[in-house]
Amino acid sequence: MPTVPGIDVSYWNSGIDWPKVRATGQRFVMIKATEGETYTDPTFNDHWIGAKPAGLLRGAYCFFHPNMDPKKQAARFISVVKAVNDNGELPHALDLEVPEGASKDKIIANAKIWLDQVEQAFGRKPFIYSSVSFLEANFSELGGGPPAWAKDYPLWLAWYPNQYTPGMNPLLPRGWFQWTIWQYSDKGNVNGINAKVDMDLFNGTLDDLYKFAGAQAPAQAPVSHSVAAGDSFEAIANKYGLTVRELVGANPQLLKIGDKLTVPVPVAIPQESGGSSGSGGGGGSSSAPKRTYTVKAGDTLTVIAVKFGVTVPAIVSANNLPDANKISVGQVLVIP
Repeated sequence: MPTVPGIDVSYWNSGIDWPKVRATGQRFVMIKATEGETYTDPTFNDHWIGAKPAGLLRGAYCFFHPNMDPKKQAARFISVVKAVNDNGELPHALDLEVPEGASKDKIIANAKIWLDQVEQAFGRKPFIYSSVSFLEANFSELGGGPPAWAKDYPLWLAWYPNQYTPGMNPLLPRGWFQWTIWQYSDKGNVNGINAKVDMDLFNGTLDDLYKFAGAQAPAQAPVSHSVAAGDSFEAIANKYGLTVRELVGANPQLLKIGDKLTVPVPVAIPQESGGSSGSGGGGGSSSAPKRTYTVKAGDTLTVIAVKFGVTVPAIVSANNLPDANKISVGQVLVIP
């Protein structure tokens, strides 16, 4: 099942280094803008403005209070997002988490008022964000399913498995049959963010994500980087918001001081398949056929690892190499 990784952030994730985040593979971000009738997240503008040049697709969300006026909450959200003169790429989202003692009928009715008002302002249907337990307990009608109109809105579902495994699907609440984004953890670690962060997956390929967002990859030209003392592929990739694979793919040569590197445009790319993540087929890796690679002039373990989507330690372990910095031309390596 193809998916594209992303995150969602708020005040608790302030001071983000967005190029580093993008270099970890994240391709989209949902950003908290408002809560209730009067609160604006003080980091919204920084997050919104910082994520765009790093190549992440963006949407904003409102933490909704069912017992507050839904029209005032929508007006606050619309005002804050419109103030940055950039409506983003992804649909915005209604965050349903707290019932506050309100009846199901009130929660559903007030949510629909907010959704209608925000749709009118931005021209597309927002996400409904919520958890399995909240939707089943507080957003259901007779028979246990959601209101009939809910199927017209993309679902951003929060459901945390005991242990997330790449390729798995979330548990869907009764009456819901499709998810668009799945928030699978609230304890993620992402380079560039000095706090735990919510981890998400888009349900589809990169092309699907861009079509869903109604966006196109930035039509910028690559830039040039002069290699300085102490530079590494990882450091340069972090600086420009690229994955190491993208950078090495554009510059297969070894790094030497004074080299001019082509830095490709940082756009969203599909989640890497294969590699050492253990995605897919649960166990049984020992039965897979061995891959081998013959070392060529100029190769390093880093370049080879990037080429095959594995890690340097994995190659070292598979070949019992005594020194990761010493490989020779003509040497045949097993690629795990």
